Amino acid sequence: PIMAFSIIVGLALDYDVFLISRILEFRMEGYDHKSSIIAGLHATGSLITAAGIIMAVAFGGLMLSTSPALYQWSFLLTVAVLLDTFVIRTLVVPITIGFTGSKISWWPKILPEERISLLESSSPEAHTNSTMEALLLDAESSSEDQEEEHIDTAGDVVIESTDQDSTQTHQAN
Repeated sequence: PIMAFSIIVGLALDYDVFLISRILEFRMEGYDHKSSIIAGLHATGSLITAAGIIMAVAFGGLMLSTSPALYQWSFLLTVAVLLDTFVIRTLVVPITIGFTGSKISWWPKILPEERISLLESSSPEAHTNSTMEALLLDAESSSEDQEEEHIDTAGDVVIESTDQDSTQTHQAN
């Protein structure tokens, strides 16, 4: 039991690192607490599920062994990985982080102001479309107004703007 517990905890921590890191990344981008949990779970869900299924199949293959000890180990690890993949990471961890709140979950880290929320609208279709449109408009506006400034070989300062197809050249003093 002691060895089984330490192996299961070690396997489960890999999934925790993926999920918690992604939730924190969304929170640091300015998503509110609940939205960062939703976005993090959405972003890592397929990865965690695929990794859990692969590990369950690998451990389950050991059940074909004739050794009773190996059969017991493989059954224990297969059940633990499937439980961790489909129950712990999809339900328990997000619920626990949601209950603890933004201040307690990430203490002592100072988080940026919550600017983005995925939960603004009551209808899922309207909220998905408005969120996607807002993110696309934000990305477009930031890429349109970018200017590059560099000095060419003749000593002229060249300013290239992406919103216009022209290049402006100014003499350096």
